[in-house]
Amino acid sequence: MSLLAPPAMVSPADSARAVATVYTASLIALVPVGVAAAIALTLRRGNAQGRALAWRSAVVVLLLIFIGRQFPLHWMAWIVPATLAAPLVALGRVQVMSVNAMLGSADSSAVGTTIAAMVLLVYAVGASLVSGSTLVGVWRARGILRRAKRGDASWRRAADEARTALGVRRPIRVVISRDVSVPITWGYWHPVVVLPVSLARWTAEERRLVMLHEAEHARTGDWLFALAARAACAIYWFHPAVWWAAKRLHADCELACDERVIATGARRSDYADLLVRAGDLVAGARSADAIPALALSRRDGLRTRLAALLDARREARPLARRWAAAAAATTLLASVPLSAVELAPTRDVLTTLMRDARWESRAYAVLGLAQRHDSIAVARSAAALDPSPRVREWARYALGLSAVDTGRSNHPNNP
Repeated sequence: MSLLAPPAMVSPADSARAVATVYTASLIALVPVGVAAAIALTLRRGNAQGRALAWRSAVVVLLLIFIGRQFPLHWMAWIVPATLAAPLVALGRVQVMSVNAMLGSADSSAVGTTIAAMVLLVYAVGASLVSGSTLVGVWRARGILRRAKRGDASWRRAADEARTALGVRRPIRVVISRDVSVPITWGYWHPVVVLPVSLARWTAEERRLVMLHEAEHARTGDWLFALAARAACAIYWFHPAVWWAAKRLHADCELACDERVIATGARRSDYADLLVRAGDLVAGARSADAIPALALSRRDGLRTRLAALLDARREARPLARRWAAAAAATTLLASVPLSAVELAPTRDVLTTLMRDARWESRAYAVLGLAQRHDSIAVARSAAALDPSPRVREWARYALGLSAVDTGRSNHPNNP
């Protein structure tokens, strides 16, 4: 047996179908990322909390698209042009060749099915690597929390004051660790702020600003959304737009927390100085990037945050709760059609394939043409006149399915 062949429990047709599903999902993923990018561009000089909300919604939609595609309920959208349809056509060829091979009537499916199995294997390896790195980070973070010591009374008092100022209902635990170089926030239901030992000499006002920033992360659930973004990156690890969206989510969440600190009355210059000092602490340290937590300051993006802080024209007002409710409703409403839609080549692409010399191309095309009312005549013609008996058989099979679906839709008991 070839080492590149899929396991017995996954047929070549299943491999091709899985790869086609991933490819279709990657095309659909452009929709939420594009909408979030448009909103962020519109708000580029405005409230960072609005931009962060848009990126959070995009990440949730990306995950719901993946989850929804595991269910059998789909509706077809014949909108994929020729330039983007080539992978779907190639995978469709593999599927029809694989089925014919299982029936003992094909002789040329080995190369295509092997390529499909290899692509599926590469996808699984990539998703596993990204997921594995996240799990390692979680494991390291839990080790840091186990070794950390409880913060002193002044830090706990600062955390309680920050909770009261921002309206955070969940208690925030404060611990001190030698394994981190800047304050970081971990967890959602039981948030923990991990502080480096180097902050012991910071003033009461500096401690207040630090805790306001970290408490805002806890209030908005940024840690949970950071994990969701990592999950989206694992699922769509090959998709540059998804990685970019995750990066923008992190950047705008930090800016949103900065804005909330300023909105509580902190001086912009004092808080900017605090960020610079925190950035100096993280220089040469790896802990902020090694675990899935939200850090007060990182070297990357610090210049952007300082420029935003010192720009008095930027809004620093808290985002109204109605926007969060509207974003949640829009996210759920958008996720249903996006997770159920099945993208397919346009009618023109399928009709053009009927002139292809390869029988498997025509067989794949006729499966789609038989499902469309405006092209079913082409499928009927192929069932009677195509020179390949394989294509004629596929056409009769597709027309039979189409007749069954039409009968169901016209049944008097159906709505």
